[in-house]
Amino acid sequence: MTFPRHKKLTLYVVLFFMSFFIFFLVAYIQITKPIVPKQGSPVIITLDRTATASQFVKILKDKNLINSSSMLLMMIRASGLSSQLKAGVYQVTPGETAMQLVHRVVAGDVLTQNFTIIAGTTQQKISQDLLKAAYLNYHPQDWNSIKDDHPNAEGLLLADTYQYRGGSTGKSLLEHAHRNLINYLNLSWANRESNLPYKNPYELLIAASIIEKETAVPQERKLISGVMINRLNKKMPLQMDPTVIYGLGAAYTGKLSHNDLLIDSPYNSYHYRGLPPTPIAMVGKESLDAAAHPQLSNYLYFVAKGDGTHQFSETYQQQKQAINQYKRKDF
Repeated sequence: MTFPRHKKLTLYVVLFFMSFFIFFLVAYIQITKPIVPKQGSPVIITLDRTATASQFVKILKDKNLINSSSMLLMMIRASGLSSQLKAGVYQVTPGETAMQLVHRVVAGDVLTQNFTIIAGTTQQKISQDLLKAAYLNYHPQDWNSIKDDHPNAEGLLLADTYQYRGGSTGKSLLEHAHRNLINYLNLSWANRESNLPYKNPYELLIAASIIEKETAVPQERKLISGVMINRLNKKMPLQMDPTVIYGLGAAYTGKLSHNDLLIDSPYNSYHYRGLPPTPIAMVGKESLDAAAHPQLSNYLYFVAKGDGTHQFSETYQQQKQAINQYKRKDF
C-alpha cells in the first residue's frame, strides 16, 4: 500500500511535531519533577575537581535520582552550564528538581559542616576529631602548615566553632583557626599589662594554656594568672598539675601520684622553674585575656576544693591547711 506524496509529508510533519512534543514533555518533567520526593531523605553527592557534566549526570543516574542521563546532559549543555559545575559535596534536598540542583552546583552551594575546637583540648584530640569529621579531607601532616618553628602545633588554634565546606581540606580548616589565634594573640600581646614576665607572644600563649587547664571558672582565670606572675617573679616553680599531666601523656592514669611529680620532663613545673617549652592545650579568648591582664594579689598558692573552684593562699602554711581541709593528702 502506498501513500500519495502529500499524505507522506503530512505524516512526517505529524511525527515531527509529536517527537517535538514528547521531547519537551520529557524536558518539562525533568525540570519540574523532584529528583528526591518531598517526603524523602536528603541525598549526598560528591563532585571532584575533574568531574565533567557527563560524570555529574552519571552520579545522579547511579544514585537513581534521574531516569534519563542523556536528557539532563542535553539540557545542561543547551544552558551553557557544562563547564561551570563546581567541585564539592552537595546535599540534594527533598523536593529539589534536577535543574535546581544543577544551578546550585554551578553556584558552588556546597554542604557546610561545623567543627568545634573546645578550649583545653590538645592537638592529639583535635587530630582524632578531624579524622572523624564528615566530608573533610584531613591528613595528619596538615599540621605542618601552621607549626612554623615550634616543636609542635599545640596551642596554635583558637578555640571556637568553625564552618567548612564539604570536600574541603583539613589544612584549610587548621589555617583558618590558626589565623584567628595569631590575630587575637597579637592583639592581646599589644594590649597586655606592663611588666609581665613574658618575653614574647608565644610565652603569653603558654601561660594562657596553663590557665585554660587549671580552671573552668571564668572569675578565677585572672586570679590564677596573677598567682603565676607572682611565682615567676619570685623564681618559684609554677607547680601546676596540668603541665605534669601533659608531660605524662598516655602514662597519666587519671590521678597524679607523688612519683609523677618526680619525672624528669620539661613539662614538670614542680621540677623546673619557668614556663614549659610549649602550650599544653588550645585556648579560648578568655584565657588569653587573663594571661595578658592578671588580677594582682599576694597569692602564691591555690588548691582545688573539689567543686570546680579553688582556695587561694598567700603563704605555704595557709596552703598546707587548705590541702588538709580539702583532703589533698596525696601531696
